[in-house]
Amino acid sequence: MARAHPFFSAPHRAAFLPGMLLAILLLAGWSAELAARLFGLGLPLALPAMLAHGFLMLFGFFPLFMTGFLFTAGPRWLNVPPPGRGAYLLTPALLAAGLLLWLAGAAVGGVWLLAGHLVYSLGFLGLAGGFARLLLASPAPDRRHAWAVLSAFGIGVLALGAAGYWLLSGDVRGWLWMRDLALWGFLLPVFLTVCHRMLPFFSSSALAPYQPWRPWWLLAAMLGGSWGHGLLSIAGWPSWGLDLALAVLFGYTSWRWGLLASLRVKLLAMLHLSFAWLAVGFALYAWQGALGGLAWAPLHAISVGFFLTMMIAFVSRVSLGHSGQPLEAGKALWGLYLAAQWLALARVVADLLPVGWRAGMYGLAAAGWLLTLLLWGSRFLPVYLRPRADGKDG
Repeated sequence: MARAHPFFSAPHRAAFLPGMLLAILLLAGWSAELAARLFGLGLPLALPAMLAHGFLMLFGFFPLFMTGFLFTAGPRWLNVPPPGRGAYLLTPALLAAGLLLWLAGAAVGGVWLLAGHLVYSLGFLGLAGGFARLLLASPAPDRRHAWAVLSAFGIGVLALGAAGYWLLSGDVRGWLWMRDLALWGFLLPVFLTVCHRMLPFFSSSALAPYQPWRPWWLLAAMLGGSWGHGLLSIAGWPSWGLDLALAVLFGYTSWRWGLLASLRVKLLAMLHLSFAWLAVGFALYAWQGALGGLAWAPLHAISVGFFLTMMIAFVSRVSLGHSGQPLEAGKALWGLYLAAQWLALARVVADLLPVGWRAGMYGLAAAGWLLTLLLWGSRFLPVYLRPRADGKDG
């Protein structure tokens, strides 16, 4: 019997490849929109471009990378067999197909948009349900990280429901609910839970001496702070006090986890430098809530500084390890990661500039991100189509 193509042989391959391609596609579209605005134009869309951008940056590619990571690492966390090939192929296929339909609908409107949202939601439910099956079958005595992730997926389902209400009714409140539920109830809790589990573990294997530190109260505080910020935002109440406390907590955690020591190991430093953005982001949120004047800088410190650079760090590490390559950040990968950090800083600084200067900086930052993702994709996309370098399965 002929062996399947390498692309079909592991969950991370089937999910990371479309995730990278869609990230590149979405950044290309947003770069085109920003470029058109410089000439007083805009792309002809059936939806307001900013609202479409908000949804697509939250749901457009992160769940695909989560699918690859959780269907690969989740079985090891939970001591259960990995999901079958049908499950780990169907979920990213539905997510990717739904997003392509969603994009078509954003351009032409009508049934394409609703069909895309429905197909995408089915894929998201497949991700949440697939992970739930692993969790419920697990004999592992400690499943708290997995339960935290599954809880965040539940809030992600609510966010998709709010987005569906917005698309059906045109009521922008649905978009606002989607944004807060997705950002503070789904994405950030998933990222925080994975960081709490993996950063001390990776650090202990790369640094010596190193004492892992990940108390459960820390995870509870991080998740509670994220959910609390989201609830305050939905209610329209000030959150600057909570944000200041979170900035201090994340700053202390970054130091306690060994940010400075991690700089000796570049692949590890990529994770720690990305995590450090959380202290910056919540400090900016505290400033914004108390004094104002920062426009979208706090949001982009979290969404670009933390989410996007952490995505590059984690996906690169998983891709290297599961392709049989050394767990090292070579000069090219390290250079790409540093470029991403500078672009994240540029995106935050752009919001602090006078209004007349922002459009050009926004366009330059978006174009820079597009180039970075294209180079990152050229490094790893071929990896998902080739057998492992060490000859092992997967």
